[in-house]
Amino acid sequence: MPILPAPTSARLRFGHRLRDWREARGLSQAELGRRLGYDDSLISRVENARRWPPPGLPARADELLCTGGELTTLWQPVRQEREHLDALGPSVASATTPDAATLDVLSHLLTVYRTATTHIGGEELTAVLEHHARTLADWQSRAPRGTAARIRTLAARYAELAGWAHFDGDRPTRALAWYDCGLTWARAADDRAAVADLLARQSSVHWWRGDAPTALALAEAARAAAGPAPGVEAWAAIAEAHAHASSGAAYPASQSLSDAERLAEAALRAGEPSPWLARAHLVLTVAHGTCHRDLARHTGARTHARAAVAHLTTALTQLPPSTHPHDHALISARLAATHAHTGHPEAAATLLAHLPPTPTGRTAREQQQARERLAHCPAGG
Repeated sequence: MPILPAPTSARLRFGHRLRDWREARGLSQAELGRRLGYDDSLISRVENARRWPPPGLPARADELLCTGGELTTLWQPVRQEREHLDALGPSVASATTPDAATLDVLSHLLTVYRTATTHIGGEELTAVLEHHARTLADWQSRAPRGTAARIRTLAARYAELAGWAHFDGDRPTRALAWYDCGLTWARAADDRAAVADLLARQSSVHWWRGDAPTALALAEAARAAAGPAPGVEAWAAIAEAHAHASSGAAYPASQSLSDAERLAEAALRAGEPSPWLARAHLVLTVAHGTCHRDLARHTGARTHARAAVAHLTTALTQLPPSTHPHDHALISARLAATHAHTGHPEAAATLLAHLPPTPTGRTAREQQQARERLAHCPAGG
């Protein structure tokens, strides 16, 4: 029996093949359900991916329908898909299929959530972002053909923001899990911009973990996936610069930062709607400072440390008054570490003294690294 092109979801693929085999054997849903010991409504829901197949169903259906074990083989990715989604939070039960107005609302909310993260941080929004991402993922399996791509793209973008919230909370494993889900959905929607953004996000997590080779490979893949969108490629170029700098490669890091500046300028001229472009100047200034900090750590060169101090000091002056204190604390911690590297312990200590006494997430990690550097700070400038 020929296998048709596989649907994206493992659950949907299983349902389609169960229906194909049932119809090939001339059985109704009610008859198949009766022979397998299930209600006919369960067979209908499994075939339409409205519920997960029960664990005992694949083997019994294989035997009854003489499939050669195909459904048992298909069951393995279904089980993995369910376990992966279950690991990201409680399941979402939704009996409705979204209309265009609902998707418009969720798209608008995503924009609001992105803006809110700069004012209240990502930690406060983690639960609601996960909820929306999982709801959209659940809708994918039964969406009308005309809206399926839009739902997948929206799910990918919610997964991206949920992943960032976890990354900001210094939960890199959970961040990567959401980015991985987002990549699956973005690729299914053939959304190159979302694919590139998610690859760049994954690169940042690996840079944060100290895995420069993986970070670089992902950043390069992100630039290749960006297509004709300069703002998307600029974001990937920043990730590429971080990866180069964390391995001590000064010239490639500088080239990537120059590419990011050029691409961001082109995107701004063209009015490209990449979310980060509204803060492009600040983001690029922080990227320059952070890359020089990492180069100073790797090479020991104080010229890089002094450049990091200059850029990060400028970034602090560029922060809007409405920005969440978390951003101020994160940049200040990086600046304190670079002051310590240049042999200015008083400046480092002053900055650290004014930071929140009980930091969380990435801010806590950055402050701890700054204090450790201060403890070994050389005297003199």
